[in-house]
Amino acid sequence: MIGAIVRWAAILACAFVTLSFLFFAVNQTSTASKNQANAITGDAPEVKAESLTKLPNPPPAVEKVREQENDKFHEFVDDVDDVLLAPFTGISNSNNIWVRRLIPLALALLIYGIGGLYLARALGLKRW
Repeated sequence: MIGAIVRWAAILACAFVTLSFLFFAVNQTSTASKNQANAITGDAPEVKAESLTKLPNPPPAVEKVREQENDKFHEFVDDVDDVLLAPFTGISNSNNIWVRRLIPLALALLIYGIGGLYLARALGLKRW
């Protein structure tokens, strides 16, 4: 019983972290595509700086800006992601936004995914 609860918690944690990263990746690639198209046609580029709103677990002032940028579902996923990635966000100090997203993602999937499922399996074993 407890093993099943831990298993589902690990799966949900991994799902939220992955979905938030997918939102980030789609946003970044769609912006890059627009900028490349503008550069080819000679239009003024719509370059939006890699803002702090795309980082996990931003400060409260940045969180308010992010709430205005995202719809309710996206913001809910990002809020859950902020809580799940909070232990891992200080590890990476890179200027590259992809590195600052990928390192916490990898650690979260390692700890919550592999560690959580291993714990669920260990709790489900019958001791004789």
